[in-house]
Order: sequence, then structure tokens, then C-alpha cells
Amino acid sequence: MNMKTFLKSLTEAGAIALWIRRNRNLLLTKNRLNKQLPRSYRQKFYKTWVLSHLGVRRQHFKTEDGSFTPLTIKISPTMRCNLACVGCFAGNYPTSGDMAFDVLKGIVLQAMALGIPSVGIIGGEPLLLPNVLDLFKQCPSVGFYLVTNGTRVSPEFVSTLKELPNVITTFSIDGFEKTNDELRGEGVFAKIVNSMALMKQAGLAFGFSTTIHRKNLREVISEQYLDFMIERGCLFGAFLPYIPVGSTPMYDFVCSQSEVQNYYRQLDTIGMTRPILILKEGYSDGTFLNSGCGAGHTMHITEKGEVEPCNGIEFATDNVHSATVEGAFMSNYFRDVRKLHAKNSRKCLVIAEPEAVLEVVKKHNAQPTHIGALEHFERYAALIRDDRASDRGKSATTSQ
Repeated sequence: MNMKTFLKSLTEAGAIALWIRRNRNLLLTKNRLNKQLPRSYRQKFYKTWVLSHLGVRRQHFKTEDGSFTPLTIKISPTMRCNLACVGCFAGNYPTSGDMAFDVLKGIVLQAMALGIPSVGIIGGEPLLLPNVLDLFKQCPSVGFYLVTNGTRVSPEFVSTLKELPNVITTFSIDGFEKTNDELRGEGVFAKIVNSMALMKQAGLAFGFSTTIHRKNLREVISEQYLDFMIERGCLFGAFLPYIPVGSTPMYDFVCSQSEVQNYYRQLDTIGMTRPILILKEGYSDGTFLNSGCGAGHTMHITEKGEVEPCNGIEFATDNVHSATVEGAFMSNYFRDVRKLHAKNSRKCLVIAEPEAVLEVVKKHNAQPTHIGALEHFERYAALIRDDRASDRGKSATTSQ
């Protein structure tokens, strides 16, 4: 081995060692996953989720405008829900009709043909759909993540999931009992915990999703919260900043850019030594595990088939009833949304650049996907503009 090769190997070894130190929770999580999931289920789970996603990350192609094929898309086949959570993004969507099953399956098949390895089924409450399990059964090579409020998980449902290792269940939960139930309804926390117990006993892969805002920030960014979720059996936890959309948008709940960045740093520190995978959305570095802003790099499809850049940008130019998934992804509207990710920082556009988002929306005459979406977004953009002007004024005064 010559000196150049030797030095290169040392550099690579050092980089690997550094990555392991910074991500040792991945190794701890893998060890726990091996113990928690039955062998036959685990082997199929690895194939559908780990190998397929890593393979796509290594090999997925760039589109002509330099965009990567999405790792995932999200679909809300229903906006119906048995809860009325404060601040839910789906709160203002009509609930009179669900997406037809053949349309839903058609979207998934298009995603498969494009090489998109996973599809999120969100809502509304997807477990209100009578045929959601049929979708998972009929598309066994697709990784589905099912986002549920946790109130409709039955022993029968769990028994069926044991035969579906291509499905990861994600429970929406926003703090411990008092905090969660103030937003989601009395008794919901206990139902979620009971559902997690059923899933853990069955040896299934599941995790949680927590929306962070100023009212629950200290509670959910804590060792106690993560340890509680680990004890319940969660293999991953997704954290995302609150965005004031949907019914009753709460503008005073919104964290500032610096607050979001600070709580992600705290998450890194807390999660590093724990056997749980931390997924950070919004303000992060846009890497595989820290997915950053997905707007325009993925999509959200409503029950009516309207294609949004994400479920925080509730405006669409295309509908799957008249356009393909690929066509919507490559539309000028989506291209311009992607261009807002300056220097590939992948920060949440709704929080970072709401006025720029509005400019793109109006430029392409993107239509609101529910009543009130434009008015809410304009109000929020004005609020952010005023807050930043105030912050600049305070900084100028301090520096004098």
C-alpha cells in the first residue's frame, strides 16, 4: 500500500469512526430492533425498509432539473377523523368523500414505477377506511408508513399487521397525558399507550410523531419523554415544528427559527446515547435521517386528488385525476418550490420563507385546497414579517 492510499484509508476510517460516534443510537436501535422483532418478520422488514431505502439513496437518479426522485410521497385518502385535535392541518378540508380505492392504488403503483420506495398514508384518520389493509396486502413491496391517532387500533388489526412487515405504524402524540389530551381530547393519551402495548407485544415495528410548539417544547425535548417512548416499544420518533394551518391555526404556538434549530441540537444530544431513531423534519440538514423540508421534493395528495408540495403548503395546480404523479412532480409549480431551497439547506419553507412561497403560489395560480387556506397563509406570512422586523430592531438597539 502506497502512502497516498494509506492516508486515504486513514481518512475514510476516521470519517466512519466519527459517523459512528455521532450516530451510535443507530447501532443501539438496530440491536433493539433485532431483539424486539420476530426473525421472520424482521427479515421481510429489512428488505422492504432498510435495503430498499438505502439502495434508492445510493442509486436514485436525478431529474433533468437536478431534483432527486422522492424517497416518499404522502396521501390523505380520507380527511374524516373521529377526533377534532386543535391545530390539525386536516381540520378545514371537506369530509364528505374519501378517495376511491382504485385511485389510491393507482397512485401507489405510479410511485412504484418511479422507484419511490415508500408511501405515507395519513389523513384524517386512515383507520376509518374499510379497505386500507387491502392496499397494504396488494402492494407488499412498497413500504407504507401509516399515521394514526391511535384510538382505533384493535387486537384484530394488530394480528393482521403481523403478516404485513411492509407497514410501519406511526402514532401521533404531542406530549404526556395532560399536554396531549388538552389538544387531542380527554382519554386519547391512554388509548395511544394501550395501542402501543398491543403493538409491542405482537413484535411489530412502530414509532411516534410529535409536533413541537411553544407549549410543549420543554416537555417533549427531554430525556423523560424519549425514555418513555422507548419503554413503550417505539423504534423511532419523528419531530416536526408546528405550522399554523388547518382549522384554528394557533400563531402563538409557532417556534422561531432559532428555537427550532436549538431544539434539534438538544435532540441530537439526548438521542445520541439512546436506542431510538430520531427523525427531524423542518429545520435540519436535509440528510437521509434528518429529512429537512420536503416541500416540492415530495408531495401530499388530498382525498380529492389535489397534489400539494407538502401538507403545509395547501395549494395545488395538478390533480391525479388529470395528471400523473411524475407530471405533478416535474411541474413548473413544483420546480419553483424546489428552487426556494436556497443552497440546499432544506429548511421548512413555510417557517423560513412564507412570503416567497406565496409568490410562487400566485405566480402559478395554484388554488387553495380548502376554504380559508390563502387567508391563513397570508396572515401567517405577515406575522412572520412583522416578527422579524421587530427582531432586527431589537438587534440594532442592542448593538448601539
